[in-house]
Amino acid sequence: MAIAAEFDRLHARPLALNPFRAAARLIGYLGRLALMTLSAIQAVMSRDEAGTSFVRESSRQADRLFAMGLPMVGLVHVGMGSFLSMQAYFGATFMDGIGPVTGVGLIRNLAPLMTGFILAGIVSSRYVAEMSGAVAGSPGESRRVATRLVAAMVAGPVLAVWGSMVGIAIGWLVANQMMGLTLPAFFDMFLEMLWVRDILGILVKGVAFGFLGALLACREGLDRPSLDGSPACLESIYSAACRSTCLAGLAILAFNGAWFLLVYHAGPAFGPTVLEPPQR
Repeated sequence: MAIAAEFDRLHARPLALNPFRAAARLIGYLGRLALMTLSAIQAVMSRDEAGTSFVRESSRQADRLFAMGLPMVGLVHVGMGSFLSMQAYFGATFMDGIGPVTGVGLIRNLAPLMTGFILAGIVSSRYVAEMSGAVAGSPGESRRVATRLVAAMVAGPVLAVWGSMVGIAIGWLVANQMMGLTLPAFFDMFLEMLWVRDILGILVKGVAFGFLGALLACREGLDRPSLDGSPACLESIYSAACRSTCLAGLAILAFNGAWFLLVYHAGPAFGPTVLEPPQR
């Protein structure tokens, strides 16, 4: 009897034991994301009855993201640039690799990836609470979603470029002060190793990461009841913001891996190198 009772208790948790229901919920969630995106696109194309300027509202949202994102992204990339510069020398023990490891490493992968994670946290902290209690699919709320998506898509590449610039500058300062590396020695080899697809990648990934973070934050907000100040409601908002950030992180990692496989791994994986290629 005890075994049967325990089985019944476990069976009452359908998501843990029923993969079909879990798959159905996942498909439903993805469907709601797609519908919200389509309604946001439609809201951009339609005229706002209230007369609110879409560009002005999007700019206001972007200003908020920049005010929070610029110092956070800059601080993170101070650490990233200095670490990469020292690691390139002390790990590989040759001077020519410091510029490429620092600069190309930041532009190709670390700057957009770290910026995407930071931006996902910022938009989750803002948009989940702002969108809570709204009626999904209504013209007014679809327009609010659209302005936030556009703001994040603008902020993403700008913050990623800002982060890479800060990291590269700090990386050179560290290399110059600790190892006496001159400006031409740092940047000549770095620019030689840089590909056009690296510049394109930081822009494309910045836009995509911003979009994914804002999309999931708005969706989680629309799934929450309106704020009433109660502990249960606040706890629901906090949990939704955490879930939005984690889901955005997973989506960013998936997109980043797909970009590497399609753009880099399909050809020579890492482009030019300061080391001799292995002999076959």
